[in-house]
Amino acid sequence: MNMPYFIDTIKLIDGRYNLIDFHNNRVNNTINHFFGFNPQIDLNLLLPNPDKYKTGTYKCRLTYSNYIENIEITPYVIRTIKKLKIIDLDGPDFYMKYKSFNYDFKYRDRTLIDSFLKGIGDKSDVLFIKNGSLTDTSFSNVVLYEKEKWITPATFLLNGVKRRYLLENNYIMEEKISLDSISRFIKISLINAMLDPGDIEINIHDVEL
Repeated sequence: MNMPYFIDTIKLIDGRYNLIDFHNNRVNNTINHFFGFNPQIDLNLLLPNPDKYKTGTYKCRLTYSNYIENIEITPYVIRTIKKLKIIDLDGPDFYMKYKSFNYDFKYRDRTLIDSFLKGIGDKSDVLFIKNGSLTDTSFSNVVLYEKEKWITPATFLLNGVKRRYLLENNYIMEEKISLDSISRFIKISLINAMLDPGDIEINIHDVEL
């Protein structure tokens, strides 16, 4: 059996790492799930000193298996995304080719996910639908805007750290959102460790089948 590898991405902005406790939990829980022990990793002790990143936004990318293997810090620029293409994970074409799709953990191998991005343009992404309900894009959870509030789908492929943080602090609400009901929303925004609601916004009319 091949060794599973995982990634974690931490936002480093103006000399400060964001949501470290959430990332700590995810890394430790992942290792415990796959390797059967609690490594009690404390990222506060392992991450590079942020003092030389006092200005600007950076992406800190961890690669790990049963221990942290690599840490890389690079400048971060928000992508421009104008459209989302629906991918139905329960559709017959998908099932015949891939059988099933699971992304409960942040695997380093993104070959399958990245295959859906071919031919859709560099300013587009995909939005996965499962059991008729919205889940995630290829690299983020989502929130949808309605009546001055952001709502995130109760269904997801990966329960990301930013999604958890926003829910726990009542910045967003959770609700099951079917594909048929998205017309009630004005726009959709992508959220992950690097992105807050509003950083990337797509008009709901630009979510395409």
